[in-house]
Amino acid sequence: MKTQIQRSKGSVRYAFKDSLNLLEKNKTKQSLIYLFFTYGNKRFKYSIGFKSCYAHWDLKKQRIKNISSILNKDEVNDFLNEYEDNFLKRYRVLYAQYGDAITNSMLKDELDIIIRKKSVREDETTKKLTFFDVCNKFIDDKGTSIAPVTKRVYKQAITILEKYEKETNVKLTFETIDITFYNSFKAFLEKEKYSLNTIGKHIKTLKSFLNYAFIENYTKSLKFKSKDFKVEKEITTQIYLNDSEIESLFKKDYSKLPILEHVRDVFLMGCYTGQRVSDYNNLTSNDIITKEGIQYFKFVQQKNRKKGKIIYCPITKEMRVIMNRYNGNPPPALKEQYINLHIKDIGFELEFNELIKCEYTKGGKLITKMIPKYNLIKTHTARRSFCTNKYKAGMNVFDIMLFSGHSTEKEFYKYIRIKDEERASHIVKSGFFNV
Repeated sequence: MKTQIQRSKGSVRYAFKDSLNLLEKNKTKQSLIYLFFTYGNKRFKYSIGFKSCYAHWDLKKQRIKNISSILNKDEVNDFLNEYEDNFLKRYRVLYAQYGDAITNSMLKDELDIIIRKKSVREDETTKKLTFFDVCNKFIDDKGTSIAPVTKRVYKQAITILEKYEKETNVKLTFETIDITFYNSFKAFLEKEKYSLNTIGKHIKTLKSFLNYAFIENYTKSLKFKSKDFKVEKEITTQIYLNDSEIESLFKKDYSKLPILEHVRDVFLMGCYTGQRVSDYNNLTSNDIITKEGIQYFKFVQQKNRKKGKIIYCPITKEMRVIMNRYNGNPPPALKEQYINLHIKDIGFELEFNELIKCEYTKGGKLITKMIPKYNLIKTHTARRSFCTNKYKAGMNVFDIMLFSGHSTEKEFYKYIRIKDEERASHIVKSGFFNV
C-alpha cells in the first residue's frame, strides 16, 4: 500500500498584546510582542519579552522597521527569527511524537526552554558537546535550507578557528570567547594577510554559531553581543562594463575559439538579465514562458528560494542571438572559477585597459593599487553592469529592482558603480531641477 509523508501544520505570527486600534491612536505607546501560533483548530500565544510601538513595527513583515534611530533593531529581529525557527523545529519533534494530541502546555514548555525561563530538558543537559561540535551541529541543522556556497563559508570559518586554536594553543570554549579573544582572533587573521571584509565575514559567521549556541542552550554567555565584538567591512572597488564595452563584447567573433565564446555568452546572459551567476549560469529552456507575445525567463532566484520570489527576465534580441548558437537554448552552465579565469582573458583581448584605483585593507594595512580594468572583471560584474547601466539610462530604480530581484533600495545602491558626477547628472535629467 502506498503512503504519503504528512507535514506537521502550524503557522507563527508576531503581533502586539494590545489592539492595533488602540496603538494606532498612540503610535509611540509600548506594547508587548507576542508569538501567536495556530495549529489545527487550536491557538496559542506567548510573550517573548520584547516591547515595541506601532510607529516602529512593520505589520506586513512582523518585525521591527529598518529605522536607523532604533539601535537594537537587528538584534531584536534576529531573536524573532531564531525564536520562530527553533519553536517550529521543536513543534515538529512534538508532532512526530504526539500528533494532534499536542497541548498548549507542551508548547509553553518548549518556549520556556528557548527563552530560558526554564532549564533545558534532562536529555539536553547531559550533552557534552564541544564548541566545534556545536558549530558543526549548526551546519547540520541548517541542512538543505542553505545554499552550498553558504555552507562552504561556514566550514571555512570552522577551519580557520581550528587553525587559530592550534597555533595560539588556546582551547576554544563558549566561556573563552570574549572581547579579548575577539582582538586576538582579529590580529591572527590580519597576520594571515586576510582582507578586512574576509575577516568581517568570518566574525559574522562566528556570531551566527554563538547565537545558535545560546538559543539552543549550549551556553549562557552573551559576551559576543558586546558592541565591541563587531563585524567590520569596507566598500571595495567594484567595476562595471558600460554599454559600449558590452556591445564590443557581444560583437567579438569567437566562433573559432569555442571555449572563449561559451564563457563570453554565459557572462553576457548576466549582463542582459541582471541576475547572480547562480541564476544566469543555470538558465534552461524549461524556464522560458510566453506572455502576451513576449518571451521571458521565469525562475526563483537561488539566494531567495526560501522566499519564493519569482523573477521575470524578458528575452532580448541579443539574448536570442546568443541562444541561437545553442539550438535556441541558454548556453550550458560553466564552473564559476572557469568563467572568472577566461573573462579576464577576453577583457584583455578587447583592451579594457583603463587603470582603476583600488583601495582595500589587507593584513591590517591599507593597500592602494592601480589595476587594469580587465583584471577586475568577474562573474558578478555582469549583474553590476546591468543595474548601473539601466540606472544611467534613466530607468526607475524600483523597475530595475523588479528584474534584478533586490528587495530594498539600500541593497540596490550597493550594486550601482557610478561616479558622483554621473549620479548628479542622472538626478538632474530626471526632472527634479529646473535647468
